[in-house]
Amino acid sequence: MLTEKLKQAYFSNQDNDTPAFSPEIKALSGFSGVKFMKTLQSLAKLFVDEEKSYVEVGVFQGLTLMAVASEIPDFEAVGIDNFAFFDKEKRNQKIIEERRSKLKLENVKLVNMDYEDAFLDFANITDKKIGLYLVDGPHDYRSQMMCLLYAKPFLADESVIVIDDCNYKHVRQANRDFLISHPEYKLVFESYTEAHPNNQSANVVQQSREGWWNGINVIARDPNNVLSTMYPPVEQDKSLFVNDHTMHSIRYPEYITKFIPIINTISSFMNSKWKPKNEFIGDFDKLNTHSKGLKERLNNALD
Repeated sequence: MLTEKLKQAYFSNQDNDTPAFSPEIKALSGFSGVKFMKTLQSLAKLFVDEEKSYVEVGVFQGLTLMAVASEIPDFEAVGIDNFAFFDKEKRNQKIIEERRSKLKLENVKLVNMDYEDAFLDFANITDKKIGLYLVDGPHDYRSQMMCLLYAKPFLADESVIVIDDCNYKHVRQANRDFLISHPEYKLVFESYTEAHPNNQSANVVQQSREGWWNGINVIARDPNNVLSTMYPPVEQDKSLFVNDHTMHSIRYPEYITKFIPIINTISSFMNSKWKPKNEFIGDFDKLNTHSKGLKERLNNALD
């Protein structure tokens, strides 16, 4: 039954005759690819019902939340966000509430809380299990891992986790670590691009907007062990993760990010012997995903 549902979601998303988004949904701003959102909609119709909710962490201005909620009007769609990122003018919550009202989506429940606090109080947010879970919150390793671990007790026996921004190697590492330590969950789909869309050329960005945006992992709960085991690709060298300890233990860790522009400026003048390992050198000043070549590797693996 699980495999059939996953196949159904996949093939409905690949169907060229899949209806386009409504004009109201198309007009919403946000950072997601078309295939990404259609996959969420397909999965929601298969894994969300009167006993199971759609839940997402990281709402921004409500694009994915509204897109999914519009496809499951009789079932609950919960968005969790404390609006700590990408909201300098403190307008995002109001934008979401206005969009929810305009679209008449009475099934949308917006929770203004940090994801950790929300899951610690989850029984008071909803009495339903999670059928479909979108992880699109903070992308540091710890947050990615904790988004998975905190939600785990509330996931339905038959449930799916969709993780955005999997181009980032630290997101892939957290997903891999979760899968290895929780073998009852299986990676069923993955897709990556060469770089973050902000670092892509105009024609490639358009492909990302029509596709998976900044990489995706889809994980299914598989208590009966019917799915094959596979893991997201990661680097063998874990030096950067080990170095987290150094950053946390220095006197002024909060000032580290202020020096990043200076480091980028002087890096080209540094003697080669002082340069970091080649695999850690980014191609861009920021938003380096280190996902170059992953798409080709996946294609070769499928051949």
